[in-house]
Amino acid sequence: DTFASKVAAVEEPTADAAIGNVTGSNSVNVFLGLGLPWAIASVYWASTGQTEEWRGKYPELKYKYPDGGFAVIAGDLVFSVIIFSACSCTALGVICYRRYAFQAELGGPRGVKISTSIFFVLLWAYYVGIASWKVLNPDASTESQVVAVCVGAAGILVGMVLITGAITLCGHRQTANKTRAKDDIKRALMEHEKRVGNLKGAVMQAHRQQAMGLVSDV
Repeated sequence: DTFASKVAAVEEPTADAAIGNVTGSNSVNVFLGLGLPWAIASVYWASTGQTEEWRGKYPELKYKYPDGGFAVIAGDLVFSVIIFSACSCTALGVICYRRYAFQAELGGPRGVKISTSIFFVLLWAYYVGIASWKVLNPDASTESQVVAVCVGAAGILVGMVLITGAITLCGHRQTANKTRAKDDIKRALMEHEKRVGNLKGAVMQAHRQQAMGLVSDV
């Protein structure tokens, strides 16, 4: 999906194909990748009913669902969905803003496209990190969850500043090196031209002296 979106972003005149590939691929993963197995499991457990294994695995559900059924404990799904939805809305907001401000959902001016790329990568890392933290801390209080979300958001801002600053510094160094290399080349060319000019002058002077010597002999 990543390479297909990259090729679409480079080859297509608009970003519709690249963004459509990303959203369409994730939609297939969610709706088909989860929906089809869950549908098959629901049919299987509806026809099988409760078993000893099922009652041992879901003791809190055996009285609520006496006929059995396919059960998936939610766990931290609600928290993950909320964070994912917030990150998705943020990404879509950035894309809409880019369309309004730069007439380009992808690419655009060098600084803008680099900053957007960094932000999206950090946003992905933020979601993965927060969701993983919640899985490792299933009994975290609401206050702890709010603090974790705020700390992660602050981490995105700090990461943006540090990474953007590092890239900007590297860019300035590369520009300075290129400028220095151009100056060295110009200086070398000027010295070469000066040497060639001196050599031509010496050759012309030698020819002139030789000519004057021939005239004197005559």
